[in-house]
Amino acid sequence: MPMRLALVLAAGLLGVGVTRAVPQPTAEFYKGRTITIVVGSTPGGTYDLYGRTLARHLGKHVPGEPTVIVQNLAGAGSYLAAQRVSSIAPQDGLTVGSIGAALPYQPIYDPKAPPLDVKRINWLGSIAPYHMFMLVRSDVPVRSVTDLKEHETIQATIAPGQANSLIVAVVNEVFGAKIKGIAGHKSMNDAMLALQRGEVNGYPSMPAEALQRTYLRPLKDGEFRLLLQFGPHQLPEFEEVPWAPALAQTDDDKLLIELATGFLNTGYVYMMGPDVPPERVAVMRKAMMGALADPALLADAKQQTLTVAPINGEKVTELLARATPCPDRDRPNEASICSLQQVTTAACQEHVISRVLTTAMARSCAAASQRGCRTWLVATFGHRFDPARVSSQLMTGVTVTP
Repeated sequence: MPMRLALVLAAGLLGVGVTRAVPQPTAEFYKGRTITIVVGSTPGGTYDLYGRTLARHLGKHVPGEPTVIVQNLAGAGSYLAAQRVSSIAPQDGLTVGSIGAALPYQPIYDPKAPPLDVKRINWLGSIAPYHMFMLVRSDVPVRSVTDLKEHETIQATIAPGQANSLIVAVVNEVFGAKIKGIAGHKSMNDAMLALQRGEVNGYPSMPAEALQRTYLRPLKDGEFRLLLQFGPHQLPEFEEVPWAPALAQTDDDKLLIELATGFLNTGYVYMMGPDVPPERVAVMRKAMMGALADPALLADAKQQTLTVAPINGEKVTELLARATPCPDRDRPNEASICSLQQVTTAACQEHVISRVLTTAMARSCAAASQRGCRTWLVATFGHRFDPARVSSQLMTGVTVTP
């Protein structure tokens, strides 16, 4: 696969091996040094703006007041940036990563996703949770979720397993929509250009900050309309736009929405490698929270229409600990989705068979043999699934176009 080839080439070009740091007094270590924030997206986007805003103010909150710079390393849904921070860069506390919100959840959504050991990574915190909007051009005859059931819409996506593809999958499944996702757009800006040129009808995952910063005028001018919003809660400034979980007709539908959009709760997360000395991790966590409370940073963010609602590193770690294929290897019957949603094993088994795997995970299973798919189910979730039911639900069922 191209993405996997890119990862191999990147590892070869950037070098291999991890340098372990020898601890020394923190202030002495950071003084006169440079901290690099590796942003896993292209320049000019929301992640990049957040990273550069943090970089301008972080240094003065770190003992020794080091210089802080930003490097962009886009690719593989920000996995290249995560790999750079966690296994290529020296583990000395001088490299910080800003990765896509959905990346830690990839093992749940797609068993073939590149590995990311969420539990070993040192999470520094998050600048803010994530809120998203599904939108369509104003000339498209769709004004509501009901209209999405009656009219097929073509929406721009970036890659399978990314937020936009997950939103398409869950809206189709829960609300019976007829959305066709067209993958291959390099970024949100690329997708919005395609929308403005009339190549697609909509975009499923516009970040609230980008909407307010860049696209509020086109919205007010009637160039496009908002259909749904996703996030930890409904944004009061957009109370007229339905919040997707509130439209769910059953608890099962609501559960599926929560699963597909769980990454929005942790939002714009920052990380350090797994072998960074604990005392430096603690210092950087404190420095990040200090910077995010700094009036100068808050004024800077406000000027750019960037939301700041910090989540500390301990809370991010707690939330992301649930985003693993097997939360406890000694208890394989506790599936990831059960742990994530805190439901019973029996309810999880029913839910996985009937709903989740016919949407976000269908592509992986559909590509495998029936025997291979059943084997994967058992290996991943630890359940004794009914083979006949698995076959009827998955192998002849839904294939999601990302």
